[in-house]
Amino acid sequence: MKLINCHVENFGSLHAFDYDFQDGLNSLYSPNGGGKSTFAAFIKAMFYGLPADSSRAKFNERRHYYPFSGGKFGGNLTFEWRGGVYRIERFFDKTSGDDVKVLLDGAVCREFSGGVGERVFGLDEQSFARTLFITAEGGELSATGGINAKLAEYASAAAGEYDAEGAVSALDKACKNLQSRGGKGEIPRLEAQVKRCQADISNINAISARLGEKYAQCSSLTARLADIEASERRQGEYAVAAEKWARYDDMCREVEQKRARLNQIKGAYPAGFPSQDDISALNAAAGLAAMQTSTDGQRAKGSSSKKPVGFAVSSALSFALSIIMIVVGFLLMPHSTFAGIAALGAGGLFIIATSCILLIGRKGKKQGDMGSGVRARADGVLKKFNMGNYSYTEASARISRDMLEYQTLFGEAARGEDAARAYAHDNGLSERPSRTQDAQPSAADELRRSIAALNRDISDDESIVETLGEKQAELDGALADLQECRTKLAAYTAASQFISEAQRSLSSNFVRPVSEAFSRYSSLLKSALGGKVYVDKNFSVAFEGGGELRPDGHLSGGQRAVVSLCFRLALVDNVFGKDCPFVVLDDPFTDLDEEHMVRAAQLLRDLSMGRQIIYFYCHNSRRV
Repeated sequence: MKLINCHVENFGSLHAFDYDFQDGLNSLYSPNGGGKSTFAAFIKAMFYGLPADSSRAKFNERRHYYPFSGGKFGGNLTFEWRGGVYRIERFFDKTSGDDVKVLLDGAVCREFSGGVGERVFGLDEQSFARTLFITAEGGELSATGGINAKLAEYASAAAGEYDAEGAVSALDKACKNLQSRGGKGEIPRLEAQVKRCQADISNINAISARLGEKYAQCSSLTARLADIEASERRQGEYAVAAEKWARYDDMCREVEQKRARLNQIKGAYPAGFPSQDDISALNAAAGLAAMQTSTDGQRAKGSSSKKPVGFAVSSALSFALSIIMIVVGFLLMPHSTFAGIAALGAGGLFIIATSCILLIGRKGKKQGDMGSGVRARADGVLKKFNMGNYSYTEASARISRDMLEYQTLFGEAARGEDAARAYAHDNGLSERPSRTQDAQPSAADELRRSIAALNRDISDDESIVETLGEKQAELDGALADLQECRTKLAAYTAASQFISEAQRSLSSNFVRPVSEAFSRYSSLLKSALGGKVYVDKNFSVAFEGGGELRPDGHLSGGQRAVVSLCFRLALVDNVFGKDCPFVVLDDPFTDLDEEHMVRAAQLLRDLSMGRQIIYFYCHNSRRV
């Protein structure tokens, strides 16, 4: 694999720059600031791109090489690989975007969708920088995961990727996800779920066992409540019946009271009730007496020429009483026809009697004779009914009042009896109920509350018991998942141990070639190193000084440059074998003196016989 040519449109200080690469050694001189490091960075950027830039990002290559003049930022690079000629065209924007495409013999090639450098070299950018891209800074003297994978692939002669570190890391992460310290992970979670399900199932079974007792208790309480409610119904029926009988008794008592009063009135008249003629005679005598009293009074005053005042007053009172009797008669007609007619008749007789009295008063002696007959008739009525101590007016008023009350009570008593009989018939009052001793209402209320609470408990328990199947299924699933996770944990642990052991075994197979190659290259520059240098199984470099091994951090700048070159060449030989790609050297010998530079130059010339080397330098003392 080798580079053919490139064109830099704009990249840092380079503008419209073209270069054709040669086989073997390509020495490119440029003074400091002349663009040699920019050209080296361009080659790497064509394969791996540039990091994104933002206001928060540290100063990086994209910001460093972005042209001040603007314009298109990038270019193209042509290289030969696996018998084909490829052309990378890549342009960058100011922040993060890359417009890249790869052409094979002029046609767009789709096999580089994942990344050009990773596809061509089989290395990530960090691994590329530690093998094929050597600068004056030297960098880390150790292998990366990508280098180890590439070495393992080469050592095992296997095709495809081999990432033991990634596999072990993934397996360890999977193990931690399954079970880790502090009771975390999927297995502890499933174990807790199993315990919780088992406790729930045990609790559900206990609740189910107690449900039978609650059913029996609820049935017993319900039966007791039914008896109490039946008793309450009987009490209610008795109360309703008693109320109806009380109403019936009240109606009967009212009728009895009216009958008693009727008998009392009737008892006051042992000779029978006065007739209408008796009442008329009393009214006539009362009117005559009133007129006579008035006449006597006028005579006593000597005013015979004037109409007697007493006579006029008596006449007026008689007429007023007549009118009252007539009005009362009309009012009684709707309730009692007999009482109404009696009142109307009495009122009419009063009018007739008053008229007669007036006529008698005008006729002098003739009238006096007629008044004697009226009084005689009225006195007979008083004697008949034992009212000798009553005046005509008092007797008439009492008789009229008694007759009116009697007629009214008689009708009301009759209607009351009819209403009582109808009420008894409508309400089925045939036999009076007998009161029984029943439970108190408070006992029923207490039972109802107890049954309601018990039914709520039963409903809650039934809801819990119904989840038994669901809990059992959850337990079975958790147990199955737990068994699977434990099986996975055992498998992951065993696999991790196996891969680690295999990695150690495999490393011992490919560390030796790297160490041997490193020793071969470093022996050519032994005087520059000042002692023997070693590479351990992890590709860490150490050198012997003062009787003990020291890490590479104790090396001087010149020593570190030589060690870095030897180490990277050894890695390249073992990573790529015979199909070694180009190597970029960006002025790596700045700290070497003239004598050691001669040895390094010879080493580069020897290396260029079998590979393409792009060597940048900024001083003629380091020319190769």
